[in-house]
Amino acid sequence: MKVLQIRTNGDIEEIEIDKGLESLQKSVGGMIEYLQVTDEVHAFIDEEGKLKGKKVNALATMVCCHFDVGLMPGDLIVGDMVLLGSLNEDGEADGDSYDIPDNWESGLLPRQLHPV
Repeated sequence: MKVLQIRTNGDIEEIEIDKGLESLQKSVGGMIEYLQVTDEVHAFIDEEGKLKGKKVNALATMVCCHFDVGLMPGDLIVGDMVLLGSLNEDGEADGDSYDIPDNWESGLLPRQLHPV
């Protein structure tokens, strides 16, 4: 499955992971927490990232703020985040994860946050 990984150092990389819990956990470095970003995209982060003392992920935090994910005032995303598609090939959300949509490729993400 094609996903975007947003690392704490600000790097955004399109990576391939297997479907399933173990691959998602490996990609964020721990137990997963689900975040709905838009109707077509969701994200996973390490549910225990703050307890583990992981570094702040400024870009992932900006993504959440930009798309009004619902962070509490002053809250931050820590650790790596992965973005995945929410819609199946029929354009329906069925609760599963899919390839990140092409319009979310890593080169476009910063422009989505800061349109020119």
